[in-house]
Amino acid sequence: MRCLRNPAAYITCVAVAVLLCMFPASAKGSKEPAPVVEPSQPEEPVIIKVVEKTQTSFFYGINESVLADVYTGSPESLNRAAASMRKASVDYSDPEKVLLYVAAEIMKIAWPTETVSWEVPLPPSDNAYVGAVSSARKGIYDSSTGNSDFLTLTLPSLVLLLNLSRDDYYAEAEQSLSLAMTMRPDSVLAAYLAGTLYRRMGQPQKAFECYKVAAESAPGCMQASYALAECLRDKGEYGRAFSLVEPFTAKYPGNISLLKLCAETSFAMGNFSVAELYVARVLQQNPSDSGYVLFRARILVEEGEFIKAASLLDVYARTDSESKGYLLLRARIQRDWNKNLRGAVETMSQAVSKYADDENVILFAAELASASGEKIEGKSAGELAALVLEKNPDSEKARMITVADLVNNKKWNEAYAVNSKLMRAAGASAESRYTQIKICLALGRTDEAWNLAAEQYEKSPSDEQAVQAYLEVLFATGRLAESQDLINRLLPSANSRMKSFLYYRKSYLSKNEQTVLADLRSSLIANPRNSDALYRLYTIYFEKKDYRKAQYYLKQVVALNPNNEEYLRKNAELEKLL
Repeated sequence: MRCLRNPAAYITCVAVAVLLCMFPASAKGSKEPAPVVEPSQPEEPVIIKVVEKTQTSFFYGINESVLADVYTGSPESLNRAAASMRKASVDYSDPEKVLLYVAAEIMKIAWPTETVSWEVPLPPSDNAYVGAVSSARKGIYDSSTGNSDFLTLTLPSLVLLLNLSRDDYYAEAEQSLSLAMTMRPDSVLAAYLAGTLYRRMGQPQKAFECYKVAAESAPGCMQASYALAECLRDKGEYGRAFSLVEPFTAKYPGNISLLKLCAETSFAMGNFSVAELYVARVLQQNPSDSGYVLFRARILVEEGEFIKAASLLDVYARTDSESKGYLLLRARIQRDWNKNLRGAVETMSQAVSKYADDENVILFAAELASASGEKIEGKSAGELAALVLEKNPDSEKARMITVADLVNNKKWNEAYAVNSKLMRAAGASAESRYTQIKICLALGRTDEAWNLAAEQYEKSPSDEQAVQAYLEVLFATGRLAESQDLINRLLPSANSRMKSFLYYRKSYLSKNEQTVLADLRSSLIANPRNSDALYRLYTIYFEKKDYRKAQYYLKQVVALNPNNEEYLRKNAELEKLL
């Protein structure tokens, strides 16, 4: 019985028995002559078939299919193994007690959302398998198991799921789990533990490959699918991650981790309505989760529900009014809803002073500085974008802000050089193309502007930005008849914003002053906040020396662009003239 409680000793006993069978003791003292071997019939080599009991010696009397199910280690296979062994408790042998105990512990530790549905008889305490599990529960990687079979290789690594602080055993665990997966390539447990180990070791690709084996081998196992979905999320494959875990939310409706992963991946895909549903389910179970209160406010901002978002921000601010997420959302609401650029700049000044090394904070501050023309923490939009580019030279957004800052300052040649690099990058955005058209027109590169605008319009003839750029280039290249035809064709079905732009462009096609003024007034009727139309009216009346009317329109332009230095300077000059 001592051998049964020590797998390594048992293996030695079996090996000795096999050798004694092959070389019996009687051969040593036998005086009988050795048998004559016929030279014409050479003796066949003796092939010893080793039955695969070196892995399962302690469990010798247990059916191989039951052992295979425990080694697979999925919730389904563990339940099946336990059902196959079920009998009256008094009838369990020590190996059966140990195997049922091990199966139950694997279920509790690796798959905590599942329940142990079988009776677990008390196993012998002086047993390597029981000791490995007991050590793991104490946060210890048990290296004294002898690594004599699949379970002694695998069970010590259960500590990965129980103790997140220690890492002094990773090299040994990696070696043992690699050997275990070689023995049992279909083991869900070994692959899952290896994936967890590699993730803890900072090797995401290896973790992904192991979790993939586990999830595909046990598609009904929530933990394996969840772990794989986390890897997919980290790789930016949000759709695959969502589709992998979303079906489990019906079976585990109260699992917060599942709900949060569904919320985050659907948000990352831009599916804000679905994300809000999952966030609401999280908050129903845990209303005090301030992080998800803020997350819901973020979703509402993306959906344009600014009033609801502002209310949630007020609730969040009672506990934390200085977090990075709060300050970014508050500044967005001030900029996009309140149209309070000054307030947004003050908020972002606070954010930059607290989170000077955060790329998202610096980028949004740069974007805001570009739109407002103000400095934030003493830095212009271009200087803020440069901070990002120092650490991340490939940041497309930082380059775009740099270009916008150069355009605002009419540094056309520098803007052309930087934006041309953006244009050459793979998958250049449509925004950079439209910016290039504007720069080319300012530099007199009309052929390049024409090629870009015609290409964009051909691709997206119903896109407002493409139409506007195309009309700008038609006018700049002297294609006035084509401009007139396109405007006439688009006006009847245009929305108010587009109609305002079309009338503004149409005002340049007539030399009759009354017609020009009528077109500009029609532009403002469609959109009273059209700065271009207002500014053109200012220039017309200024040239006519009608300074009162010129001032009337310029003041509206300044109100819409309160930080534009050029407009402020012209307004000051006009005040002197009056």
